[in-house]
Amino acid sequence: MTRMTWMAACALAVSPVHAWSQAAQPPRLPVPAMAPTPAPASAPSDIQASNNFSFVSYRADYVVRPDAGNVQTESYDILLKTKAAVEQFSQVRLSYSEKMETLEVLSAYTLTADGQRRDVPADRIYTQESYSSAAAAMYADRKVRVVVFPNLAPGTRVVYQTRRTQNMPYFPGYFSLWETFSVFSQYDDAQVTLSAPASLPMHVQQRGVQGSQAPTLRNGQATWAWRYRRPDPLPVQNWTAAPWEFSPTIMASTYRDWAQVAQAYQLKGSEAARVTPGIQTLADEITRGIDDRREQAAALYRWVSQNIRYVAVYLGNGGLEPNPAQSILDNHYGDCKDHVVILEALLAARGIDSTPVLIGAGGGPTLPAIPMLGRFNHAITYIPEFDLYLDSTSAYARFGQLPDGDLGAPVLLTRQARVARTPANDAARNGNGFEVTFRFDPAGNLEGQTVPQPREVGEIGMRGSFARLNAQNRARVEESIMASSGFDGSGTLTLLGDPQDLARPFNYRYDFHARDYVDFGVVGGMVLPDPPGGESFRDIYTTTSAPDNVTPFYCNDTLREETYRVEFPVGVPIVAMPRDQQFRNAAGEYALHWTREGQAIVARHRLHQNAVRGADALCQPGDYAAFRELYQQVRRGFRGQVVYGDLRTVQSAP
Repeated sequence: MTRMTWMAACALAVSPVHAWSQAAQPPRLPVPAMAPTPAPASAPSDIQASNNFSFVSYRADYVVRPDAGNVQTESYDILLKTKAAVEQFSQVRLSYSEKMETLEVLSAYTLTADGQRRDVPADRIYTQESYSSAAAAMYADRKVRVVVFPNLAPGTRVVYQTRRTQNMPYFPGYFSLWETFSVFSQYDDAQVTLSAPASLPMHVQQRGVQGSQAPTLRNGQATWAWRYRRPDPLPVQNWTAAPWEFSPTIMASTYRDWAQVAQAYQLKGSEAARVTPGIQTLADEITRGIDDRREQAAALYRWVSQNIRYVAVYLGNGGLEPNPAQSILDNHYGDCKDHVVILEALLAARGIDSTPVLIGAGGGPTLPAIPMLGRFNHAITYIPEFDLYLDSTSAYARFGQLPDGDLGAPVLLTRQARVARTPANDAARNGNGFEVTFRFDPAGNLEGQTVPQPREVGEIGMRGSFARLNAQNRARVEESIMASSGFDGSGTLTLLGDPQDLARPFNYRYDFHARDYVDFGVVGGMVLPDPPGGESFRDIYTTTSAPDNVTPFYCNDTLREETYRVEFPVGVPIVAMPRDQQFRNAAGEYALHWTREGQAIVARHRLHQNAVRGADALCQPGDYAAFRELYQQVRRGFRGQVVYGDLRTVQSAP
């Protein structure tokens, strides 16, 4: 099961613990933005669900106090079926907020296949600093309790019990429970109970489990109980949304609506963004000589993005309370909430209003029906005056651009206390492509050039990659580009702009040379070569290798365009080229257009994929077939060959 938490995309973690929901992800594609992909895991420590293990037993008991503080006792009995599971469970890592909660490991042992019990020695249960806290110790808040299970083998059962005591609610009066039982895992027996004062408001929603939304009332206490079994898990799917979207799930919250969450966050965050004399002086310096208000906002955004080092540490009130803007300025680093606070203060110093925005980055287009803090994992900024979202933790996004995971996401504007949505993750923002030229000489050698054509999502990614390019690794990168394209040759990268300069566009060019690619002395057929320095969608069909898909999945509106120019030597006959191709269905449209310009053949591939049910909805299992059919047309399009050579040199087959 998954206990849903604020994820670690930023420091908005409520209580990161083990999660078992995430289906195994397929290998990354050459063009991952085109094909729908599984949701990201809900915490860095997630164990991916699979048939490698099963839950013999799971118990989760929540006891809530009148102030919404609570005690959570969990018991796990997990059967390891394969060597992969043995590696997964060799150690269990449990994260907690040292300031706001205590975490105890009540017991931990293994049961061998023949029934022998082996307790985990006391020295194999220890506490570590979290990775991020170790990198910035003055802000250390989170710890990790590590349990190391020795002598594991397939057939062994891992058994442990923990008790987590929430001493201080993350927000006043806030408690939440979010348990998801992944359809990709086997559960022999799972039970969850919740006990709370009857006077405490509790909003409950459930799906696919046994139990009632109505509690049992006794002696002023309200009690809920749920059970779940799944003896036959689903096989892992090619494409899947986050398992909570469709798996059996239990949700409970003491907050009535999302506005209440926003108001609780704003209560702490608004004071942190106070404009101090130091903030005012800095804002005036950054915007000196700039009269246009939008340009002032852009200058302030760029300063924060490039001068406040982003560290994903858990600060202040268990990760939910940002630090004061002045202290962030003094230290020149902070987490996402701190980025929002200092940018809010700098903007306010110039009379520009903004609001913090809570967002579930990369988490899909939907929100739970009841308010759950665990749905949000990040904080960004919204400026109503320009209707503009900004994410200054992205060091490579220009003003007005958003990283892929921030697009098309439901958000909570905390100052306005309302739900909204970031700009759609559509072709206008995620469109991508390239132009590549291949020039052959009579000996079959070639030279060429690849120039990408990125829109904002692609440009952000390119900046991040090339910002790490230096004299030491440039040659290795250039060599690997050629090798991955299957050419015997070399290439040179040319940066078209500065990846660190957020005031101007950025791109690159890759010039290449290759030897003995083709023999023009014989009649032959040539498929379009793989473009060195470009990522083609030619292999996208491999993402639909399975004949069907039984879970919902994410499918954005996306666009990919690729132009190939192949120049043959003078005197080499061009015998034939493929016909044009056009295909359209519910999943999108694929077009391939061939032209001849003297000794040059030009092929233009265009794949426009649809958000089948709209930008705010998941695609359903029945939509998968259309994507498979669309991608099959792409596979056929890239199979086409240009036929060249002197036909007088061939003989007819008898």
